[in-house]
Amino acid sequence: MHSLIDSLTDSDERSYARDDLQTLRVEVSRDLESLLNTRSEGARIIPAAFEQCRKSSLTFGIPDFSSYSLLSSHDRDRIRRTLELAVALHEPRLTRVRVQLESQGVYERALRFRIDALLNLGADREKVQFDAVLQLNTQSYQVR
Repeated sequence: MHSLIDSLTDSDERSYARDDLQTLRVEVSRDLESLLNTRSEGARIIPAAFEQCRKSSLTFGIPDFSSYSLLSSHDRDRIRRTLELAVALHEPRLTRVRVQLESQGVYERALRFRIDALLNLGADREKVQFDAVLQLNTQSYQVR
């Protein structure tokens, strides 16, 4: 199963390393970073009656969280649930996606979190974990 990014790029470049778990993990990390650094309000503006549209590439990305307070437990839970849903919808190589936010310091200017999931390897599944950080001053995500 390929991600949206893989589907849009030349498949010959990556076909040689599909069996290599480390290469696959790097590709997923790259694609998660692209997903998290794309802003989309599609899920908010598409009516609930259009369920398939809400699950399509129209909603690729995440909303802008700049107006949320990282010190508010309510806002942090909304961010966590939104991240979980975006990854589950738009990264088909991952299943059982869970996002866990790390504790937030009062003066910390970054949101740190972990993505736990199962990586689809065909007949097998592999537990994977990605550490991610949102830098508040640049509004950019890094995934490792």
